[in-house]
Amino acid sequence: MKILGGAKDRKPGEHPPIYTALVELVGWTMDRTADIPKSQRFSFGQRLDNLSLDALMLAVKAIFERDRLRKQGHLRDLDLVLEQLRVLWRLVQDRRWISQQQLLHVNGRIDEIGRMLGGWIKQQTDSGTR
Repeated sequence: MKILGGAKDRKPGEHPPIYTALVELVGWTMDRTADIPKSQRFSFGQRLDNLSLDALMLAVKAIFERDRLRKQGHLRDLDLVLEQLRVLWRLVQDRRWISQQQLLHVNGRIDEIGRMLGGWIKQQTDSGTR
């Protein structure tokens, strides 16, 4: 199934790794937030769901953005959203709505996405100084 295209160095239907990782994070997040107590699902669950979707949408914007400065802005915004996700997942684990193991898992995924994002930001910065 082709969702994203347009990059010269990708095969048709092949997605950038950060996109794939964010899609997986959205799915994992939505599966876990369904288990948050109903009384807190709106404040924590919906916020986590929305932030994970925001991260994915910012990546899509950056993938398709042609203007270098606006692309860099989307990437900086994505970096901030990843940090917000880390904070909220920590709060959710503090309330024991997810296990320590689940927190380690989600933090590992967010860290992996952050490394990909850091490389993308560096590539954008380097290409702008040439």
